[in-house]
Amino acid sequence: MRTERRDVLVVGGGPAGSTLAALVKKYAPERRVTILERAPGPRHHVGESLLPGLVPVLKELGVFEKIDAAGFPRKLGATYVWGRDRTPWEHDFNDVNMTELLARHGGMPERLEYAWQVVRSKYDEILLAHAGRLGVEVVRGAQADGLLEKDGRVVGATSRADDGTRTRWEAEFTADCSGQAGFLSRFRRVREYDPRLKNVAGYAYYRGAPWMFRYAGHPDKTKIFVCSRPSGWFWYIPQGADLVSVGFVTTVERLKAEGGELEALFDRELAACEELAPSLAKAERVADFDGQGRSFFTHSDWSYLPVASSGPGWLACGDAAVFVDPVLSSGVTLAHLSAHRAAYTILEHWRRPSEGERGLLWADYGAYCRDAAGQYLALALFWYGNDPGVAKWWVRARALQRAVLPAELDDKSAFITVSSGLTQHCDRLSDAASLDDGAIEPGEYPFYRAALPGGREPAAPLDETRPLRLAWPFRVEYAFLPAPGTGRLRAVKRVRFLKADPDDVAAGAFNPRRYVARWHLDFLRAIDGTRAWAGVRAAAAGAGVPDWWLDGPARRFARDLILQGALVAGAPEEARP
Repeated sequence: MRTERRDVLVVGGGPAGSTLAALVKKYAPERRVTILERAPGPRHHVGESLLPGLVPVLKELGVFEKIDAAGFPRKLGATYVWGRDRTPWEHDFNDVNMTELLARHGGMPERLEYAWQVVRSKYDEILLAHAGRLGVEVVRGAQADGLLEKDGRVVGATSRADDGTRTRWEAEFTADCSGQAGFLSRFRRVREYDPRLKNVAGYAYYRGAPWMFRYAGHPDKTKIFVCSRPSGWFWYIPQGADLVSVGFVTTVERLKAEGGELEALFDRELAACEELAPSLAKAERVADFDGQGRSFFTHSDWSYLPVASSGPGWLACGDAAVFVDPVLSSGVTLAHLSAHRAAYTILEHWRRPSEGERGLLWADYGAYCRDAAGQYLALALFWYGNDPGVAKWWVRARALQRAVLPAELDDKSAFITVSSGLTQHCDRLSDAASLDDGAIEPGEYPFYRAALPGGREPAAPLDETRPLRLAWPFRVEYAFLPAPGTGRLRAVKRVRFLKADPDDVAAGAFNPRRYVARWHLDFLRAIDGTRAWAGVRAAAAGAGVPDWWLDGPARRFARDLILQGALVAGAPEEARP
């Protein structure tokens, strides 16, 4: 067995692995980065409907134009038929333009009008080839089959090539990006399955079926169509001019009750679905879609969350760490976003020799993965646990949006912001430099603003005559804000209001959180439930908060907290002399 040494060893060449490896190599070209990909060539994979939240990552990788020119249908949004009411409802990504705001605070594209519906074998190969062009070593036909450990630390992995050759890979970091196969999960408890979402999916591909939605004058633009049935739900995804993906998701229990044959259930439900059956009446199922003779595919959609996203010498991202039910098409977006943050965390780890700082870095990486997954999990659980009309789902999404972005969005815009993955970029609205203690200058303090076209300040009123109190306790966390396009993370503090148990990932997604500096904390500590605005201001001023900040940014900060529900006026103590 030969021995190779690398700085970063990435197991898996899907979207997470390619993104992680490419970004590390882009910002640290002197580092040795290798991807082990078990497939010798392009491989079939489910997860074909993408979201705009991944576009900034593709832009930063320098691969956006290649993806956009690959001929994939552009995805403009989604249409749903769900529950007892069979009236379709839909959304367009262009219905909300949060991206103009984000563009002013971090170099995001001015608008994120669309994503794509992709053939994953082609999409993944574009990403993997791009990583290779950036200098990443890509080893095909290499199956990671063992973990190297020393004194409780992961120090690499072993692999077996198609010809039986074994290699010992020693690495400072071993990154599990192997998808649901979960290389590290064989050796570490990195996942916790959610018993509420134990589903399975069956799917096939059809030619000769029309797109559900095609836009006049734009033959390359469409939407995903999602349709419920009594025993589950269908997706209908255009993937090319003459190709659609049709999938059916059901619970394990329902599948057993229906005889246990997923393809048979798929065929029965499809024939009975009045929304889809007419479109497929003259279509032909592709007999050998993956080159291995298969015409029908199955996939376990058992949702799981990370018990730990990293440990000494290892990390996991993408589906290797977290998978949330596909009803919102979040899988590939979460893979790109978690890999982006993982790459930045590795790069920052190398810049910070302090073990204490490194520990905080990796703890924040775990918090980022949980927060990102928590929003989708909260919506999925609500989706399956109710027969929601569109209004109920949108209201739920609004509470998630406000926890991250204290802006007054209407319910539909909030749903689009959350479901499209854009809330994961809201940290771009906080200028890390301005959060340093003592570094804030009048006129430069960045304010959260509403994301609707035209933009407006949050309008939550501030009652200065009644005592102010915090609705929930809060904790202060060390966090790290990315400076997009630099590979750098900057240490800041974050306040998380404990509206719900933070260890419950879905419930914790509703906990409001804000990036803060010393003056924010002094202001919060001045709120004791007995003081109205003048008393809070005086107490904060006594703690050293300057007048200009209290007369401007502090008022906006207070209105943001009111909008998030974390600050309320009036308390039982208000009758106290």
